[in-house]
Amino acid sequence: MFLRDLFSMTKNIFNQGLYNENKNASLENVVSNQETEKQNWEITKSQISKIVKEIVWKAWIEPIQFLEYKNKTLYLSASSALVSSRAETQYYETIFFEANKYFDNLKGIKIVKINSIKEKNLPVEQNNIDNNISINTKTIMPFIDSISIKLNSKLTFENFVVGNSNQMPFAASKRMTQNQLSSYNPLYIHGNVGMGKTHLLNAIAIELKQKHPNLKTVFMSAERFMYQFIRAIRSKDTIKFKDQFRSLDVLIIDDIQFIGGKESTQEEFFYTFNDLINQGKQIIISSNKSPFELLDLDEKLKSRLGGGLVVDFLPTNFELRMNILNKKVNQIKLDIPYEVLEFLATQISNNIRELEGALNRICANYELTGREICLENSKELLSDLLNVNEKKISINFIQEQVASYFDLKLSDMTSSRRSISIARPRQMAMYLCKDMTSCSYPEIGKAFGGKDHTTVIHAVKKIVALSTQDLSLQNKLKSLKKLIIAS
Repeated sequence: MFLRDLFSMTKNIFNQGLYNENKNASLENVVSNQETEKQNWEITKSQISKIVKEIVWKAWIEPIQFLEYKNKTLYLSASSALVSSRAETQYYETIFFEANKYFDNLKGIKIVKINSIKEKNLPVEQNNIDNNISINTKTIMPFIDSISIKLNSKLTFENFVVGNSNQMPFAASKRMTQNQLSSYNPLYIHGNVGMGKTHLLNAIAIELKQKHPNLKTVFMSAERFMYQFIRAIRSKDTIKFKDQFRSLDVLIIDDIQFIGGKESTQEEFFYTFNDLINQGKQIIISSNKSPFELLDLDEKLKSRLGGGLVVDFLPTNFELRMNILNKKVNQIKLDIPYEVLEFLATQISNNIRELEGALNRICANYELTGREICLENSKELLSDLLNVNEKKISINFIQEQVASYFDLKLSDMTSSRRSISIARPRQMAMYLCKDMTSCSYPEIGKAFGGKDHTTVIHAVKKIVALSTQDLSLQNKLKSLKKLIIAS
């Protein structure tokens, strides 16, 4: 009996020791996992700091601390209710996207306030920062508000400078807001980077919200559409995703080329597209190329995109670039010499965004350093930009390209022959020389067989007038300019 009790007691002590040892090991594993997860959150924050503005990072991201990762949900603590609210409503998707790289199978994020930490005085960033997405995980906000790009109040129709090169995209966009939503469906706008596509889409969205507030209008990037779709797949909520998108009245998608090569996203967009079109709802698309030039896009989607009204931005001319600069100067109310504006309009011809950026740099330099705004100082200040954009385009080179394009002899460019088959290409060449080089009218006339500067002026005016009426001539000018730039 004694031996049996002694054996039982020894066994219990041994088992208790094993239990404690396993318990301690388990606790150590938990602690280790928590430390790893905490480190993962710090890495996540570090990555976010690289993609948001510093003021945003300091105010709304840095104060957020790791609590735990449980049931595929990341629990975080905020230093105040304000930080918690702002992070969840405006930066949730940014946080989720980055955190998803370091937390396996992440399904959600919850940010809670720690009551023991006192409220801090936090700066408020500008309200017009683009691409802020409003999502609230506590109280479900309307779907439209949750995914739409925050509109820029400065990008309106009133602030859009219209010229021959962008007249058609502007008119078509304006038409979308005048009680004629399904007149052109879809409306597809394409053009090179920095020409004003996003400006027009933003303007459409602003005007629709003002004139037709009851319309369910979403303005988003194609990249955002893709992200929302992937998120729906991961959360196994694709049915809700489909229902929400297909209940819209107006869908505005910027930079559709970004879904190129993404087969599942393309397929979902195709079905969404079809459903909306069949319901008579409006779709507006922008891209850097025409539908049929998007190589990575499915053929059936290309066909659908090209089935409505396709409009494009033609290469800008000197007059339009000067008008854009003058409007900008009037807004900032700063005296800038004409020769400086002329220099900018001549040297930066392919990207309106770069053109405005160059002007902003000149103005900022004056305000910060007090240096005189003159041609010499402007050339020095913009040397890096001009070196990047500089193209050795000469009058002779343009003459060669135009002659080759129309299958003419180079000597035809400088001859006095007046047959329309020669005179019109020669006038187009003169126009391109004025538009794409810094040469004066007399210099151009001299290079075209010693012609008077008035002849060049007449040729330029003639081509400008014809380009507003003749679509074929518009396309030829566009093709020639692309050829000259690319060569």
